[in-house]
Amino acid sequence: MWRERIFNPNVSLKTRGYQVANALLSPFVVGPLGISHVLEFPKSGGSWIRNMVRSYLGSEPFYNDRLLFRDAVIHGHRLHRFVYRRPIVVVRDPRDLYTSLYHHECHMDDRESRLSIERHFTHDPERSVDDDFEAYLRARLIEPNHPWFFFSQFVDSWAGRPSTCLVRYEDFLIEPETQLIRIVRFLGRRVDLDRIREAVEINSFAAQTRIRYGQERAQGEEDNSKFLRKGVAGDWRNHFNADACELFEKLEGPSLRRLGYERDASWVDAQREALGAPPATGNAV
Repeated sequence: MWRERIFNPNVSLKTRGYQVANALLSPFVVGPLGISHVLEFPKSGGSWIRNMVRSYLGSEPFYNDRLLFRDAVIHGHRLHRFVYRRPIVVVRDPRDLYTSLYHHECHMDDRESRLSIERHFTHDPERSVDDDFEAYLRARLIEPNHPWFFFSQFVDSWAGRPSTCLVRYEDFLIEPETQLIRIVRFLGRRVDLDRIREAVEINSFAAQTRIRYGQERAQGEEDNSKFLRKGVAGDWRNHFNADACELFEKLEGPSLRRLGYERDASWVDAQREALGAPPATGNAV
């Protein structure tokens, strides 16, 4: 973390200075300034939820390019640290988040030119999407990179921890106003229903695609080349082939059950059956 802040050639010296200063100041100012953190494993919906919280609080965007300020809402991909006084932890069905990560890293038209995953995986447009995704998933589940930890480690770090507001992306899709109210109460703020509705509306998938890309898309309308790709739950079923299911169950199955996305391992055979594949063999890794 410190090496990235100090030596990252893609960040100006001024911004690096702010990043280091904020890291030093955080333990002392987070509480007095009412700063809150939205923490997630990448592509779990944290940016969306951060924006809703920020809109409700009337806080300006914070990208670590200036000193910390009152009511800042800070978004990050981090394991637990005691400096996070008001942690809002966002989780998502990990099968969906890895599906979203695959499209983000392989198809998004405005991402970085090179990514750390490319040390372990090469996107091959000649392969079927399912086979290419399986190769990507294998690399992601076996070689941690950006972030340096696995999803299971993120869950172990945060799940069940007291004084933490754990929210599920899927619940926000179904009842965003109710979930935002829960966060506002967790932060100790007064609930204003008009502001809740306004924060949800201006951060809806349709509104954000219109603002960001100049063309509105309904939730579920897919564009693989964009950061805001689809905005739905359950898309993993369109990408997980038989071997991907077995691999995922071996390495992240406990996370699915700990977060309540599955009760047991029967989802593997259910997906394999839907694909017309034989039952799992247990030899995917």
